[in-house]
Amino acid sequence: MNVMKRFAWFLLAVLAVGLVACGGGDDAKPINQTKLEELSKTWSLTSAKLDGNDRNDFVDVTLTISGTFNGANPLGPYNYDFKGTFPNPSPWPTDGEWTFSDENATSIIRSGDSQVVTYAVSGNQLTLTISGYSGPGFTGGSFSRTKAVTGTWI
Repeated sequence: MNVMKRFAWFLLAVLAVGLVACGGGDDAKPINQTKLEELSKTWSLTSAKLDGNDRNDFVDVTLTISGTFNGANPLGPYNYDFKGTFPNPSPWPTDGEWTFSDENATSIIRSGDSQVVTYAVSGNQLTLTISGYSGPGFTGGSFSRTKAVTGTWI
């Protein structure tokens, strides 16, 4: 009988160690993959502001964000594509690539001009903010278009 109790306790201990060792594994997705999945869809523009002033010259604008997550290069690049009518000049190229700014996916960086864009997703609403627009040719000259859209865009 004493042998049976010891065997039962031994079996229970082995089972407990086995369950702890199988603690679910490390199946958590990288934050960049989760954020890419959250961002990847077509968004409709509902408003645009420059330095706090409403801009009504974006008409029927949609933004499609896409890409396939690559664990070897989680920052990207990924793609964006705008459709619709834009003001001239516009702070946005119609399409291009972007990367996450860091492993925490706190903001994105447009590949064409290295512009940092912060973002926030709340339900079905995406807010993009370009603070202090800058980029190649920001100083003016032959790139006065870039200078003409300077400011904080939301």
